[in-house]
Amino acid sequence: MNGVAKGMILVLMILYIVSPIDACPGPIDDIIVLLIGLAATKGREALED
Repeated sequence: MNGVAKGMILVLMILYIVSPIDACPGPIDDIIVLLIGLAATKGREALED
């Protein structure tokens, strides 16, 4: 994954976590989004190498 796509994923994760609109109340969905985003960026790095 190139730097632009990785940056977009990180920005979207931060926007979702900071935004007042959530899929479900509480920090659970924020943690899930954070973990999915980190896994997506880590998994892509391993595939490129």
